[in-house]
Amino acid sequence: MKKKLLAMLLCAAMSVSVLAGCSGGESETASDGGEETASEDSGDGGYKIGLSVLNTSGQFFISVIDAAEAAIEEQGGELMVNDAQDSSETQIAGLENFIQSGVDGIIVCAVDAEAVAPVVQEAKDAGIAVVCLTSKVEGYDAYIGADEYTLGYTQGAAVGQWIAENWGTDETIEAATLNYDLMESVIERKNGIMEGVQEFAPNVEFVADATAADQSEGMTATENFIQANPDLRVVCGVSDGAALGAFEAFKSNQMDDPEQYIIAGIDATEEALNQIAAGTIYQFTVDQNPSGTGKQLVDTCIAVINGDDYEKDYEQDLVAVTPDNISDYVE
Repeated sequence: MKKKLLAMLLCAAMSVSVLAGCSGGESETASDGGEETASEDSGDGGYKIGLSVLNTSGQFFISVIDAAEAAIEEQGGELMVNDAQDSSETQIAGLENFIQSGVDGIIVCAVDAEAVAPVVQEAKDAGIAVVCLTSKVEGYDAYIGADEYTLGYTQGAAVGQWIAENWGTDETIEAATLNYDLMESVIERKNGIMEGVQEFAPNVEFVADATAADQSEGMTATENFIQANPDLRVVCGVSDGAALGAFEAFKSNQMDDPEQYIIAGIDATEEALNQIAAGTIYQFTVDQNPSGTGKQLVDTCIAVINGDDYEKDYEQDLVAVTPDNISDYVE
């Protein structure tokens, strides 16, 4: 800042022709050292970071945003949030806005990694740090996430083991999945769920599948499942939001005996954990530690900005939350 002030005073004292040359020199310096300049300007902790997530309706992303905001506030910085609304076009516009706003770093959970790659490169060319959540985008500096297949398998294996131990492996058990096949990466999560269940309980037959982004869609889809498949006993969702909708549909149909029915989700949201703790048919979820992830994303982004050491590719630890270990999560 002192250098910039001195430069301005000198320029003011010079002739018009010299003034033009001074102005051009300043722009060239900023362009040549964009990343370094951002780091120097943020040296007092005033980092400006943009966070773009798939949507702001899912509890996982809500928790990530809250934790990220708390982490950046501790540093005296600012967090800009973009709700991509599950649209690549909306996300690209949000990332462009981050770049134009002069952010020091961008954290992005890509709707479509290939679609956002050009704007990520644009950010890199501008000297902006890029940290990816869940899916990797070409040119990224750091990545934090969980393998989608493993995420689904963690849930499915827990469900399958419970079925084998409590219902056996002889009788056919009808199950359904609530997917989010609109994202290619999440298809692998569903595949992991199904293969995890059937590895331990090969008698489970998946008879229905539908896309559900939230609780409302999950409830509607499950009501349709039940009408078409009255012997349905298990619904596995790729998120707690969708699975909680299935939970409500089962309850409204008096299918609320946890010894006879299973609802399972992913994300370990507060409501899901509370339902498991209460001994309901909502019996499984997977903990991705969204609050810890939000802080880690900000800390990693700041490390990239400052040129400090950081882990380029970090795979999150995943834990299946069940009635057996729910006391670790809910008192």
